[in-house]
Amino acid sequence: MHSGKIKEQAISFLQKWWASLLMVPLMIYSLHQVYWAINYNIYFAVNYSYPFPLNIIYLFIDTFLLITHEAGHSFFWLLGFRFLTVLGGSLFQILLPLAILGYCWINRKYIGLQFSFLLLGISWLDVATYAADGGARQLPLIGGLGKESHDWYNLLVQINALEYDLRIGISFIVMGILCYVMALFIPLLYQKNKQVDIELILD
Repeated sequence: MHSGKIKEQAISFLQKWWASLLMVPLMIYSLHQVYWAINYNIYFAVNYSYPFPLNIIYLFIDTFLLITHEAGHSFFWLLGFRFLTVLGGSLFQILLPLAILGYCWINRKYIGLQFSFLLLGISWLDVATYAADGGARQLPLIGGLGKESHDWYNLLVQINALEYDLRIGISFIVMGILCYVMALFIPLLYQKNKQVDIELILD
């Protein structure tokens, strides 16, 4: 009887927290990646070695964010402002996961909400390393573009904040960590639907 109750509680726990448990390894490795990139060598942002199968998951997410980033440049270019065009890449890769998150929130899709927060957190970390590299401009750019095409170098120069590149990057890391925390603890919002039997007596 006692073992049956423990088994029932374990199953209930897994049903509620399985997504959080699944996310933890990817979160740990992605935070380790950005820590090494910021503290030791920025190239860890692009050359970090994820273990299998996390490397496949990260490759899929990273490719999605790269496509989103480049699409953002194109979308914001239509507005005709150079600053927005340059910012558009990083901005859109934050806004799109945020839109997905909003959809899941409105429709109470809690598992989707968890993974949306995960995606948003990874995106913040991705933008963080790019911003932190604004001064040094060491990260390789897509299409073999030169250092003069570095988004965050151009952005920070325009607002006279190039010396704060690392601080800005760290602030974005904090945003990513907050998103991770939200992703992990979304199950606390779950509400159990209780079945209620109502007997109606009609005269």
